[in-house]
Amino acid sequence: MTVLLLARGDPQAKDLLRRAIEARYGFSPPAIDHLQIDLTGRARIKIGPINTWVPVDITAHFRFPTASRWDFAVKPVGLTIQRGIEAFDGSTYRYLRGNGSPSVSEEEDMVNSLQRRLWAMAAVLLTPLGEHFVQLHWRDNHSFNAHNTMIDDGVYLHLREDNTLERVEVPCLNPDNQQQQLFSLRLSEDQTPVNDIMLPRKISALWDDAPYFEVVPVRVENSMAIPDEVFMLT
Repeated sequence: MTVLLLARGDPQAKDLLRRAIEARYGFSPPAIDHLQIDLTGRARIKIGPINTWVPVDITAHFRFPTASRWDFAVKPVGLTIQRGIEAFDGSTYRYLRGNGSPSVSEEEDMVNSLQRRLWAMAAVLLTPLGEHFVQLHWRDNHSFNAHNTMIDDGVYLHLREDNTLERVEVPCLNPDNQQQQLFSLRLSEDQTPVNDIMLPRKISALWDDAPYFEVVPVRVENSMAIPDEVFMLT
């Protein structure tokens, strides 16, 4: 049974997306609208003058295609655990470091950054790209763009020879250095079921060619209702 898509655009691009979905999920892909995913691994952070890897745990919430929240905790060796949150409710960027009060930003670059990284994560999961508000554009035999007409933003996807998704890319603001960079999510070749959803065994994030984090998914909850307050830090 062929995977059905509501997305519009080039037939070649729709065929690439269909093949990528089948390579990940088979012929019965899950509907993914609201998702919570727990990830564990390591992140690259600066401690004094040195960039180093430290352990990281992340819980991410998504309500595709409009809202996301990332809770993360890093623990440098011998130092106090550092916690932070980045949240986007569809219009406002909120962030929290440590135990203080959330900071709020409606600056266009910051909002666009969260919006584009949210759409990049939707691309990693693939099935959110099959909706009617998505316009697909073929680039070559292994890559295409997925443009979200609701938010007027797009993401680049590249597939391997076996049709599994290799990476997604989107240019946006790096909130850590306030520079426009290329944000990439690169996926391992091997896949593994996590709570009955097939996912890449490892996800690596980069800003340009600089590593940002490397994580493995350890738990997923799909299609539960996530209240607005989660994305508003209230």
